[in-house]
Amino acid sequence: MNVQVKGETSGTITDIDGKYSLNVPAGKSLVFSYVGYKRLEMKAQSQMKVEMQSDAELLNEVVVVGYGTMKKSDLTGSVSGVKAKDFNTGLVSSPSQLIQGRVAGVNITNNGGEPGGGVTIRVRGSNSIRSGQDPLYVVDGVPLDASDDLQPSGASTTGIGSTGSKNPLNFLNPDDIESIDILKDASATAIYGARGANGVIMITTKKGSEGQAKVSYSAYASVSELPNEYEVLSADQYRAFASEKGITIDDGGASTNWQDEIFRTALSHNHNLAVSGGGKKGNYRASLSFQDQEGIIKKSGMKKYTGRFYLSQKTFNDKLLFEASLMATRTKDKRAPLGQSGGYEGDLLLTALKVNPTYPIFNEDGTYYQKSQDVRNPVAMIDLTNDNTETDRILANVTGTLDLWKGLKYKMNVAFDETKASRKVTQDKQLIYMSDKGTANINNVEASNFLIENYLTYDFKVKDIHKFNLLAGHSYQKFRNYWYGFSETGFDIDNIDYLYDLSFGKNTDITGTSNITVNELQSFFGRVNYNLLDKYLLTANFRVDGSTKFGENNKYGFFPSAAFAWRMSEEQFIKNLNVFDNLKLRLSWGITGNQEIPNKISQIKLGSTDGAVLDGGTTVTQGVTLTRTPNPDLKWERTEQINIGFDFAILKNRLSGTFDFFSKTTKDVLLQVYSISPAPTTQVWSNVPDMKIVNNGFEVGLNGVIIDTKVWRWNAGVNFSSITNKVKNLPMSSITTGNPSGPGITGFSSQIIKSGYPIGTFWGYNFLGFDENGKSIYEKDADGKVVEKCIGNAQPDFSLNFNTSVAWKNFDVSLYFNSVVGNDIYNNLANVIDNLSMFSKGSNTTVHATQTNEAFNNVLDYSSRYIEDGSYLRLSSATLGYTVPLKNKRYISNLRFTLTGNNLFVITGYSGYDPEVNSNRTSNGVPALGIGWTNYPMARSYSLGVSIDF
Repeated sequence: MNVQVKGETSGTITDIDGKYSLNVPAGKSLVFSYVGYKRLEMKAQSQMKVEMQSDAELLNEVVVVGYGTMKKSDLTGSVSGVKAKDFNTGLVSSPSQLIQGRVAGVNITNNGGEPGGGVTIRVRGSNSIRSGQDPLYVVDGVPLDASDDLQPSGASTTGIGSTGSKNPLNFLNPDDIESIDILKDASATAIYGARGANGVIMITTKKGSEGQAKVSYSAYASVSELPNEYEVLSADQYRAFASEKGITIDDGGASTNWQDEIFRTALSHNHNLAVSGGGKKGNYRASLSFQDQEGIIKKSGMKKYTGRFYLSQKTFNDKLLFEASLMATRTKDKRAPLGQSGGYEGDLLLTALKVNPTYPIFNEDGTYYQKSQDVRNPVAMIDLTNDNTETDRILANVTGTLDLWKGLKYKMNVAFDETKASRKVTQDKQLIYMSDKGTANINNVEASNFLIENYLTYDFKVKDIHKFNLLAGHSYQKFRNYWYGFSETGFDIDNIDYLYDLSFGKNTDITGTSNITVNELQSFFGRVNYNLLDKYLLTANFRVDGSTKFGENNKYGFFPSAAFAWRMSEEQFIKNLNVFDNLKLRLSWGITGNQEIPNKISQIKLGSTDGAVLDGGTTVTQGVTLTRTPNPDLKWERTEQINIGFDFAILKNRLSGTFDFFSKTTKDVLLQVYSISPAPTTQVWSNVPDMKIVNNGFEVGLNGVIIDTKVWRWNAGVNFSSITNKVKNLPMSSITTGNPSGPGITGFSSQIIKSGYPIGTFWGYNFLGFDENGKSIYEKDADGKVVEKCIGNAQPDFSLNFNTSVAWKNFDVSLYFNSVVGNDIYNNLANVIDNLSMFSKGSNTTVHATQTNEAFNNVLDYSSRYIEDGSYLRLSSATLGYTVPLKNKRYISNLRFTLTGNNLFVITGYSGYDPEVNSNRTSNGVPALGIGWTNYPMARSYSLGVSIDF
């Protein structure tokens, strides 16, 4: 509880037993305040008995919605909020990790365990095939461009291929974040129109507060490790198995655990410093942070430097509120040579698992042992490859809010977001698989995002019966992205940085590429909130968006929504039950859009030809040809959503919860379809009028205070969500994606999108076992023909997450579990190494493969043999905390220590490193789900932290 001398800045905080000590001048009064309770003022005495009364209004959580905030009790839509005190703890580098598993209906999957690595976020299912599926991120009122376009390419890196994406929110310091609110239904997201179909994540950063200056410092140090190695044969097992089977191997005479050679125990540390304060007319907050996170694979990691400043000030007789915020981040990424498209030989992790364990690391002369161009040395790959990215990002915004009249306000918001990133990759000539000797690649991105918004809000009421909140505004946003890069090969000098001078390369010309896109979005939006007797709530939203991304005939789209809520607990017949502290029914409907489509696809595209001989001459004349047919009618995909929800609280608000049932249908689905002849190209981008993508589901969230005494407090929370997905009326027989890698399976597609099935469905041969000769047996039809069939689905049946915290005096313990059930994973990595086919050709294999009766000449196919159950239960974090009881808080007001473990255990039937996988196996722009290829493994970490307030 906060205790302050009235009219002065001096004050203190009570301990857990309510005790405090404070010097008070004679005749002064004390002001007592605590979140969720009414402010209390009492005459100061040497001993005082203070009883705080709960405040129903304060207990109503405030959440951030588009262009404003609302009390949760007044919401008509489906909005979930997570406050800073409820964030996930431990080794955290981005905001998405703070809320993973905390919100029903929001599925957050780490694409791997790389520091700062990418995530896949789906709010209420997969809504599209070729348009983007990521939610819109809004930071302090500024919609961001969070696409992969802000990351420099690495696809030209010889022999490695493209690497996984990075988290688009890495530039934010998690310690600067006050709350994260997720807008889920159309009533909440329609205010963002053409960008609201995939949900909206609202991030609010911390500000200062009235009172004397406060200095806060927090830090943690972490140790991370690989939880478990892949069970491949050791050198002794390799020799013994070959001897048992009568196979002659190329014995290199060594015993090398290649996984030990590429993994390490990683050390990380993080520091945050903030100064905040303010008065009645304004406040401020300034913060600095530094994070140095090593990856568990050698030569990988991330360093991040962030700074942020916020200032608010009231002027002109408190009629004008001025706010300014500036955030700057520099991120330095070091990446190991893990590629998602480098083929069978092109990846560090795969190489470490399949290379012969009897091979040595070095030759006798100290050079790297490299058997051939096809058999790589993992240690040489790490040591002789350098992949470094430096990213600078600035986000600045200025707002002015002017009180024009009683309840009528005008607000202007101007923001600028700029990113500059450079990725530099070199591979030394000592790598013998480099047919062009040493290589150097430089790829750069320069991106900017400018926003200006003007809007009016008007709050008024009529006789305390009718309450209105009106919003009307205009927004303009411009995005400019410029990519350019250079590459050169043929460097024949050892141990130098080729980036210093690309002209040292032996190729005739340095290869250069560049591209630029400019997109603009103009919008008009409005909202009406109507409150009748604090019982009946109505909301209507609309947004008109005009985007340069779409065809000339469909630049603008209209996106409406409507919602109704009935606060049943305010009815006398409910009050007479003496059961419910809160009971509310919510109904909503709306239409939102999706403008995250490939750039320029509504426009004509020209490409070069091989040339032709004209007019009977002999000279070849070069020319151009159409490579993309324009479509001036191209428009947004539209998602219509219906939501029915209930909110309740009982037992004096000690048990509360929400239930939501929803149905989402995406129409006008954007695809490449066959052109109608005559046409310059065989395919054209078009909205398919009859096709639909349907997501139906329900969500449950429960929170309870089980014990609440002076000494003990025990809280628990659980959330559950289940979503079914189905594609309807696909205009072609199927769309393929998820191309596997590995000998014998090149050219297959692991996932096929078909009508009547969900996105992420695996199709292939149904594996039944081995015959007496050790050959694979597959299911056949009535004619005896092996046929493909549905063999799995990457989308889970449901997710279930649980958290609990127990506090006793100054000690506290919190646990957080997350789980998914019913999803399948195609273990592409096992398809390559968990068999005996490659063993006879000199590659390593798994312990499991040696326990089967598979023949060494068995033909590898893509089949259900490597479709595995991806269900899991994970103890994501466990934290033990101790808050030091301070008798004198004059200099130090708070001191706390924490010990946190992350990813402490996983219960799963999946045989790979970790079941939380989502490799980038996209084909022709169609995303794939649930494929385990060469993902950076998830780490287990232990963190010791301290936080101190002065």
